[in-house]
Amino acid sequence: MNSRIRHILISAIVLSLTIALVVTIIGVGRGWRTPTQFSNGFFWAGAIMISLGLISVMGGQSESMVPGLPDSESAANPDGASRFGIWAADLLHGRNALAFLGIAGLLLLGLSGLTILIGKAF
Repeated sequence: MNSRIRHILISAIVLSLTIALVVTIIGVGRGWRTPTQFSNGFFWAGAIMISLGLISVMGGQSESMVPGLPDSESAANPDGASRFGIWAADLLHGRNALAFLGIAGLLLLGLSGLTILIGKAF
């Protein structure tokens, strides 16, 4: 496995565990007692992480890349590359906030579902 990918994965796992701990501390402080309450907290934390990743990618676009403006595609992509190609290139060139925050968010969403399953089992 590439060291860059390994670094992103390990960092995302550490971030998601840290955020899960913070959500747990906040939940205990607010008096949450049911697995559903904790699951909702993990879900919203994951959704926020994924949203921040998407915002970080979209924030790097200039006004010439806004859809619907005249010649937006030709100004944004002089060589005819697609938006997906630009995102893939950005991820490969170190702008990996989307991957990092997306993985952390997906882990938190998974923890949300796991919390509900464990709560129903016990």
